[in-house]
Amino acid sequence: MFYTIRDHTIFSQPQPPAGLRPIVTMRSELLPPVISRLHENLHAWGELGLSPGPITPDRIWCNGEGALAFAFEGYAAPQPLSHVDMAQELAAWFVLLDKWMETFVVLARARAVWSVQELAGALTFTSPPFLPPALVYMPPDNWARVAAALATAVGDGELSGGPRAERHWRAHATESRV
Repeated sequence: MFYTIRDHTIFSQPQPPAGLRPIVTMRSELLPPVISRLHENLHAWGELGLSPGPITPDRIWCNGEGALAFAFEGYAAPQPLSHVDMAQELAAWFVLLDKWMETFVVLARARAVWSVQELAGALTFTSPPFLPPALVYMPPDNWARVAAALATAVGDGELSGGPRAERHWRAHATESRV
């Protein structure tokens, strides 16, 4: 079964949604605006309190507009989020997207969607013992780069500004020591 979320409602269908392809075939189409929409569509799962399951390339289907679906085997279906919310899935999501898009873009676009607390939660799971083996062994070996960039993003704090699309990093005042 394939599950998608549209307008705060989960939908299922036995075949991939029309126009969606496996994410591994979308590498050249994963441009910054598409990354933003994919982040927003994954965030919708968390808003409903649902886990999309393991974040592995074989389960993720998308298109050039950022539509997103997850494949589930047999009678499996989305389950409620664990006690760590979306943290583990989010860590794997960043590692996956970073395999095809610059780390800065993946995390800059994520900061407009997820809170610093959510990003910090993901940081906890951005290491091989917590990532799906399919991501750990899929080149490039990028988890450490993602973890370092995620730590920097968390350290930078919340974005300031209005609606998500118009937020910016807060400028931190620096002291000069004499």
